[in-house]
Amino acid sequence: MSRFRTGLMLFGFLGLAASAAPTSYSLSDCIDQALKANRTRAISQASERVAEAQLNQALSARWPEASLEVTGLRRDQDANFLFPSSTFSLGDMGTILAQALQIPASQLPGVTIPAQNVKLFDRDTLTSSLNVHVPLYTGGKVSALIKQGKAGLDAARAETHRTDLQIVQDVRRYYYGALLSRKLLAIGEEGVERLKVMTELTERLYQNGSGRVKKTDYLRTQVILASLKSLVSTLQSNEEMARTALANTMGLPWHASVAPVDQDIPTPAYGEPLDELVARAQNLNPQALQIGYGLSAAEAGVDKARSGHLPVVVLFGTADRYDNSYHAGLMTEQNRNSWTLGLRVQVPIFSGFRVQNEIREAQARKDRLGLERQQLMEGLGVQVKDAFLQIARSIQQTKSTGEALAAATESRELHERAYREELVDTKDVIEAQLTELFIRSQHQKARYDTQLHQSQLDNLIGQNLAANR
Repeated sequence: MSRFRTGLMLFGFLGLAASAAPTSYSLSDCIDQALKANRTRAISQASERVAEAQLNQALSARWPEASLEVTGLRRDQDANFLFPSSTFSLGDMGTILAQALQIPASQLPGVTIPAQNVKLFDRDTLTSSLNVHVPLYTGGKVSALIKQGKAGLDAARAETHRTDLQIVQDVRRYYYGALLSRKLLAIGEEGVERLKVMTELTERLYQNGSGRVKKTDYLRTQVILASLKSLVSTLQSNEEMARTALANTMGLPWHASVAPVDQDIPTPAYGEPLDELVARAQNLNPQALQIGYGLSAAEAGVDKARSGHLPVVVLFGTADRYDNSYHAGLMTEQNRNSWTLGLRVQVPIFSGFRVQNEIREAQARKDRLGLERQQLMEGLGVQVKDAFLQIARSIQQTKSTGEALAAATESRELHERAYREELVDTKDVIEAQLTELFIRSQHQKARYDTQLHQSQLDNLIGQNLAANR
C-alpha cells in the first residue's frame, strides 16, 4: 500500500489560500486589483519617474543658463588710491610768463603737486551680477546625454511593463493554485466520507462473523481513514494560506482572503508554432528590450567620450551693478552699471590620454552589452522552448489522467458494489478507492501545471496584459 500512501501525499502539495469569509474574485478582477495596489508596481513606477526626471535634466543642457548673484561686502576701511607727489615744468606757459616778467625762463621754478589720498568707495558695497551662458557647440556631448536619457526612460518603462507581466504571472499562479488547493481539499473530503462508509461496512461484516472480512481488514481501514483525515487537515490549512497568498499579491491586507470564482481549472489553447513564439519573445520580452535600450545608451556613451576631443563654444554675458553710498572715485554713475558680452572657445590639446581611455571604456561597455544581448536572445529561445514543451506535456497528462480517471471511477464503483456482496477482499476496495483519489489529484495537478507553464510562456514573450485575462 506504500505507493498509494505516496499518492495521497500529493494532496499536501502546493499549499496556497483563503479565510473564513473570503471574497470571490474572477481572474480578471484579481489582475485588475493587483495592477492597482501591488507595491512592486509602485516601485517600478517610481523608477520610471526618476528616469523621466533624468531625461529632463539632460534636455536642460540645451537651454541657456542664467544666474543672479548678490554679494554684500564690508572692508576693514574705505578703499583709497594714493596719488604720489610730482613736479612738472610750466612748458610754453612758463616761457610766456617769463617774458611777461622779463626774467629768464630758467629762473621760474617747476610746479610741485603734493601727494593726494583719493577715496575710491565706501567700505560697504553691494554687488549684483546677472550671468548668462549659452552653449553653442559642445562636440556632441549634450546630444549624447539626451540620447542616454531617452534610452534610460525607455528602459524604465520596459521595467514597469516587465513588473506588470510578473504581477500577472504571480496572480495567475496563485489564483489557479488556490483553485487547485480547493479541488484537492474537496477530493480529500470526498475520500474521507467514502472511507467512513467503508469502515462502517467493514465493521458490520466483521462483527457479523463474515469469513471473508477479518479484524485485520477493519484495522487497516481505520489506519488509512485516520491518515487521510490528517492529510485533509493539512489541505484545509493549505487552502487557507493559498487564498491569503493570492490576496497579498493583489495588494490586500494580510488578513484578507480571496476565493476564486471559477470552479474548474481551464486548459489553455495550444498550437502556435514554436518559432513564432521565440521570435515574439526576442522582439517583445521586456528584458530583451531593456538590453536593447542599454545598448543605445552605450552607443551614446561612446559619442559622449569622443566629444572630449572636440572644442566647446559658449556665448556668455554679464550685467553688473554696484551699490555704494559713495558717489565719487570708482562709484561714478558710469561705473555703477555695466555689461559685457563675450564668446569663449575651449580647445582641448592634451589631457594625459584621459579622453582616449574614456573612449575605450565606453566602447568596451557597448561591446559587453552586445554580447549580453546575444546571450539573452539565445537564452530566451531555450526558455520559450522549455515552457512550450512543458505545456504540451501537461496537456497530454491532462488528457491521459482524464481517461485514467474515468476507468478508476468505474473500477471503484464496481469494487464497492462487489464488497457489499462479499465478492472482493477489503484491500482490493481500499486499493480501488485510493487509486481513484490519486488519479483525480494527478488530473487536477496536470491542469494546474498547464496554466502555470502557460503563464510563464506569456511572461517570456511579453504577452499583452489584455490577452492574459
